[in-house]
Amino acid sequence: MRNTKHGVGKLLNHGAVTNAAPAASGGITALQDAAIRGHINIAQMLIGNGAEVNALPALKNGRTAIDGAAEHGRLDIVLMLLNPGATEDVVSNKRLTLAIELARKNHHFQRVELLESQ
Repeated sequence: MRNTKHGVGKLLNHGAVTNAAPAASGGITALQDAAIRGHINIAQMLIGNGAEVNALPALKNGRTAIDGAAEHGRLDIVLMLLNPGATEDVVSNKRLTLAIELARKNHHFQRVELLESQ
């Protein structure tokens, strides 16, 4: 993904919307995508430009940013998202329940321990 960071920065400098809603089925926000794919620099850039860390996921097959990061074992992203307040499951209103469940299902036990300690 050469020049991705530069491309994202350029888009943000030209007014790209950081909080566009995901498609109803399987859609993701820009931050959710960066979290799932493990692009920490892009995630930090998006948050710095106002991306909502607790943005709602797609209605069907959706993930919040922290859910996706935990599911895919992105420890650095999970840690980074916890700092700006990604500490609640915006769908069920239970603290990090889906993120913990997804991390456990995918055998990312260090992430489970971290999330359970929050």
